[in-house]
Amino acid sequence: MHDPAPDPAHVAGPPARDFVDTSRITFVRGALPPLVARDAVVAIGNFDGVHRGHAELIAHARREATRRSIECVVLTFDPHPAHVLRPNDPTPLVSTPVERGAWMHALGVDHVFVWPFDADVQGQSPEAFVRSVSRFVRPRAIIHGPGFAIGRGRAGTSAVLSGVGRTHGFEMIEVVPVTDAPDATDTSPRISSSAIRRLVESGSIAEATAHLGRLPTYLGTVKHGNKMGRTIGFPTANVHPDAPRATPLDGVYAAWVERHPLSANAVFHAGAISIGDRPTFNGTIRLVEAFLPGFDGDLYDEELRLHFVARLRGQVRFESIDALVTQMQADVTTCLHLLGEPAKQQ
Repeated sequence: MHDPAPDPAHVAGPPARDFVDTSRITFVRGALPPLVARDAVVAIGNFDGVHRGHAELIAHARREATRRSIECVVLTFDPHPAHVLRPNDPTPLVSTPVERGAWMHALGVDHVFVWPFDADVQGQSPEAFVRSVSRFVRPRAIIHGPGFAIGRGRAGTSAVLSGVGRTHGFEMIEVVPVTDAPDATDTSPRISSSAIRRLVESGSIAEATAHLGRLPTYLGTVKHGNKMGRTIGFPTANVHPDAPRATPLDGVYAAWVERHPLSANAVFHAGAISIGDRPTFNGTIRLVEAFLPGFDGDLYDEELRLHFVARLRGQVRFESIDALVTQMQADVTTCLHLLGEPAKQQ
């Protein structure tokens, strides 16, 4: 699948900086409950990608919290429940918990609780789960989407939790969020984390962007490789995620490369991203490699976040190294043009 290139006259430049305030995120595993638990409207879900549907649900929670003059809190899970339920076939994720926190804060959430999902949580009764949550935050309303259920055997449905809420002082509020992307057709997939994973993995960057409301990202750490790119004049950073990540289809992409991601010191560079197993070099390992035109420095062990803009072409096996280099030079020129960046010395 090949996305049409965006009109370079309408390139908006680097994405808005996402900033995460770590004081507003609590990773519950090992954390001590506060001395006084806050009253809050709590939205509960996986929220992988914090897509447009999630944003609408969170906006509802924010309005409800404002109406009640209490905080708006989101409870999300890590690891993703699918990684516990299907450990041999882990779901590739659209986002990390910290990315989710940054996007949620931008939507007006006061605090994010990252709840550990494990066998104990999976086996809890609905009331036991509520008691655990109430040690950190006192729900006065729980906002959820359709089909919501928690606990052993998914027994904690909205109806069951409504009964628990009468004892613990909260109500359940179901929100049916937006499910269609802008300009959706009858054949367009409905907005969901699963649909976005499929769009990203098929290289459909424009459609994934429409569903997310932002460019799809890929966060990872730069690891040492065989430095093959240096030998042909294109030193690349091999970006390795810390958990299974939805990875675009093999090919070449224009992307913004974010150094010091999710911080006040974040810096964006135009990038050409190659994904695949280097068939011209008879490679066997699938890599995500970022080339930053004009950049001269050491990126090893740094965390980078890639913001994919467009797919240029698929992976190709070239007959010679010279043919590969010629195509790479053309790819870099195209990437810079799409990103609205001036040509840089390669």
